[in-house]
Amino acid sequence: MAATDNHAAFGGKPLAPVILLSLGHGATHYTWGTILILVPFIKQALDLTYTQAGLIVAVFHVTGFFANFMTGLVVDVSGRRMLFMVLSALLCGATTFSLGLSSALFLICVAAGFMAIGVQGWHPPAFAYLAEEYEEAKGLVFSIHVVAANIGEALAFQIGGLLVTLLGSWQLAAMAGGTPGLVMGLILLIFMLPKERSAGSGQMQGMGLKDYLEGYVQLLKNMSAMMVCLVSALRTMAQNGLMVFVPLYLIDVLGVTAALTGTAMLLMQVTGGFATPVGGYTADRYGPRPVLFVCISITSAAIVAATFVTDPTSYISCIALVGFVLFAIRPVLQRWIVDLVPNEFRGSATSVMFSMQAAANAITPIIGGWIADSYGMLPVFYFLAVIMLTANLVTVVLPKRNPANID
Repeated sequence: MAATDNHAAFGGKPLAPVILLSLGHGATHYTWGTILILVPFIKQALDLTYTQAGLIVAVFHVTGFFANFMTGLVVDVSGRRMLFMVLSALLCGATTFSLGLSSALFLICVAAGFMAIGVQGWHPPAFAYLAEEYEEAKGLVFSIHVVAANIGEALAFQIGGLLVTLLGSWQLAAMAGGTPGLVMGLILLIFMLPKERSAGSGQMQGMGLKDYLEGYVQLLKNMSAMMVCLVSALRTMAQNGLMVFVPLYLIDVLGVTAALTGTAMLLMQVTGGFATPVGGYTADRYGPRPVLFVCISITSAAIVAATFVTDPTSYISCIALVGFVLFAIRPVLQRWIVDLVPNEFRGSATSVMFSMQAAANAITPIIGGWIADSYGMLPVFYFLAVIMLTANLVTVVLPKRNPANID
């Protein structure tokens, strides 16, 4: 009976692909979480400035910008979505391991760039595949997929922090961080890629390059879709800033341990994981605009409020609240963008969204690092609050009707 209910909830489609792809998504975000939790320790080991530490994350996002664009193109033209998900997971594992072999800032930045190709290269094929295969249950499927990413990052924060504490080496922690990507890449290679090769239709159907480029121009002219992408970019810009500077603030200013820092980031991800289906459900019921407006407003206020807290436990509680409302927005925007474009361009629409996010994210650690070096850490969080307020202003002019309800 339970299996039948599950199949009904997923539009009568099998659950195994959802589970495997969600685990794969979690593995790629484990890579992202690993580099974030290790940045403070890399900074200390190499005696870097905040700006130099921010440069590592900036390189990740600049590379991710181009990776998203190219992946969207080759996925929609070739139709080989599963193949690129396999390559993405394997690249995440291999490059995270190689990060541990790097001992100079330049080599660390190179490793971060290749990590970005793996992490960001997952999104266009994965969201396009899930939207097509689970047309009647996109909101539910996207929520599960996003929760897996939260779990992957949360585990990376906690495990990475513990490994640094126990082993006394950020490099060994980085090497261990390559395991999930390699394992999930091999699982997808064995169990999912053969099904794509034998399908002969569906995901395997691509389009000509000329048709793709003509359609891509129309996609970029779709103002509603571009506005949703802009809100998503601003939201992720603030999220990335928090992920980079909260660990630095906890370790350098509040003086907490590596393990407790990992726990703080874990709680942020856990609360975000609970919020993800809540955001998806309320958006389906009340529309995305009010959900975005409320969540963005609470996020802005909570970020500012946290700057007045000096007790580590209370600060971590504030950060957990920020994680809840901030991550609730993510599936709402992802669902919205695929509903605004033709089916054959869902991969490219996703790539545009994540490319805009990557471009915005590349700016955050550099500006934030300069602010921290020049004026201290607290003004960095005021800067992030302003970003969220700007996102709220854009939300006001987003389409009033939920595209999911338009026939």
